[in-house]
Amino acid sequence: MEPLAHLVDSSLRAIDRAMDPRSGFASGRLVRLRRGFYVPTSAWLEAQGHERFRLAVAAYARACPGAVFCGETAVFLHGLPVVRAPLFIDVVVRGSTRLGVRPNTFDVRGDSAAALRARNAPPPPIRRHHHEGVDIVAAGEYSTIPLADALAEVFAAGRFARALTVADGMLRASHVASLHELPELTQAIAALRCRAHRERAMTLVSLARGGAESPGESVSRALIHLFGFPEPALQKEFRDSRGFIGRTDFAWDIAPEPVGEFDGWGKYFSRELTGGEDPREVISREKRRESRLLALGHPVLRWDWSELERPEFLRAKLLEGGLRPERSPLVADRSSWLAGKFA
Repeated sequence: MEPLAHLVDSSLRAIDRAMDPRSGFASGRLVRLRRGFYVPTSAWLEAQGHERFRLAVAAYARACPGAVFCGETAVFLHGLPVVRAPLFIDVVVRGSTRLGVRPNTFDVRGDSAAALRARNAPPPPIRRHHHEGVDIVAAGEYSTIPLADALAEVFAAGRFARALTVADGMLRASHVASLHELPELTQAIAALRCRAHRERAMTLVSLARGGAESPGESVSRALIHLFGFPEPALQKEFRDSRGFIGRTDFAWDIAPEPVGEFDGWGKYFSRELTGGEDPREVISREKRRESRLLALGHPVLRWDWSELERPEFLRAKLLEGGLRPERSPLVADRSSWLAGKFA
């Protein structure tokens, strides 16, 4: 789906009467993202979370010319991976009034089944941040604060699992060994006013690992750290007498040498990830791979998004696999970072 192709701008009705959305909105065939901007209800319901977010951002930008985005919204617009869609549409304001979270202007009329479903799927609220004298850069058709400043903002105040996902993604995209090697980022962090925010952001810089290849793997790493388990090796290769077995998402060099795999559904069913291969063959090959790892004596621990959304289940699985928590100097006494749902 190309989400922006479905965005209806009511200002065009003076040119094309077919663009007049009023009857469609009243009947529930269109949902209103912002005053003057609509999208077909069916398209809204069919869209993925990140597509709905992009539609909501587009409506805001077109309704508010000159809008500048910051925080995780800017990171998203620059193409770095985030955990599903951002939780807020983060925008810059230059005054000190009307800061914080404001409700969106999303509205759905009508009483059809589709309208009722759409009413329960609103876009995220608007969150206003104070910035003065900040540079503005382009991210496609949008204006944002510089990426380094947006990253510093996310690292300083974002939920830990979401912030670590962004840090891992930035490390992969930048092709450096450590985020410490990015002077624009370290300068942006040094410019943060609050010492606690600077320390928190530098912790994220230190924890970033390029071997975490998906948001699910990054969220898994975040929970592993917060629960105090030893940091795993990422993308470790395994071989047996028959040769190369494969790389595991996580591996621990402690008895009983467990390995961990995050099973996102795309691993088996996404054509982009499987190359169009029959999912049954992908699953069969994965089972054969697991059997070879078990034969080497490695317990294989698997989890998916449902366990990440209920972290106590992941903790129990790691304990059952033989792992034991240990204090980590990087995240000790920061359990509050786990507060709130990350996705």
